[in-house]
Amino acid sequence: MNAGHWASLAERGSALGLRLTEACYQLLGERITRILLVPIAAYFLLVAGDARRASFDYFGRLERFGGSAGELPRPGWRTSFLHMLAFAVSALHKLGAWMQHIEPEAIDFPHRSTLDELARSGRGALLVSAHMGNIEMLRALAVTRGLTAVNAVVYTRHAARFKRILERANASFGVNLLEVSELGPDTGMMLSEKIDRGEILVIVGDRIPAADRGRTCRADFLGASARFPQGPYILAASLQCPVYTFFCIEAGARYRVHFELLADRIVLPRTSRGAALEAYAREYARRIEAMCIRYPYQWFNFYDFWQAEERVSNARTSPLTL
Repeated sequence: MNAGHWASLAERGSALGLRLTEACYQLLGERITRILLVPIAAYFLLVAGDARRASFDYFGRLERFGGSAGELPRPGWRTSFLHMLAFAVSALHKLGAWMQHIEPEAIDFPHRSTLDELARSGRGALLVSAHMGNIEMLRALAVTRGLTAVNAVVYTRHAARFKRILERANASFGVNLLEVSELGPDTGMMLSEKIDRGEILVIVGDRIPAADRGRTCRADFLGASARFPQGPYILAASLQCPVYTFFCIEAGARYRVHFELLADRIVLPRTSRGAALEAYAREYARRIEAMCIRYPYQWFNFYDFWQAEERVSNARTSPLTL
């Protein structure tokens, strides 16, 4: 694995610090703990140079791309501080969701009826999300409230410490958590069985798995070409199930779920497979762009997203990988 690939980035932040944050949340509640996150975000802004530069780059691209969409945050220290703080708060809310401190009523889900109908039909589906907002909310509520089986297909090796905290917060954290290193035939068979049972699969489409460096396609994202994994669309084609984009975004004091059909079925013609994959990736990237413009602080990829291939040999570790 190349040193600069996102999956190899070190999870920084001592186990003691994470446990203290967990203890503060349990004893003092969210409001006080959020205040304590302010100096933590400021510290990482100062010491995490690569993450800071990635944040500056993202907001610069966002401003240039969405200039006509209204006033967007200008790249700079204050904006990147708020970006890192939003990331820290999202991690705190993951903990709160698994501790059952966040009620379903705190989440707006305008198209919940579509998901409910899908569940009642017994037809499974694949939800393609991103490192944006807090997708852990859906699985936490599904597991802790006995809702539709929602399976998260994840690459969690890079965030082992935070994962252990969530496991302590709720013994059910590992339920329907599917850790994979690549989407191979064995994995595909297991996921197909879940779809056949009418279950929901959630996968992110904005990071390339370590084993899939060659299986990528390019799509314009915020005004420049970026690489996206082919895996979600190849998987969806093999599962022959509907595919939706799914984002759970913090909006003020609440979260809002954005749930939209991407394709009733992914079709990859043999003679134009590459072009079809790029078309799906472009549509996915277009939807992330819309979310970034609407919720600019909620996209959490603190590494060189656009130029990773060219600069991979010089990359250093980032602390922001949860």
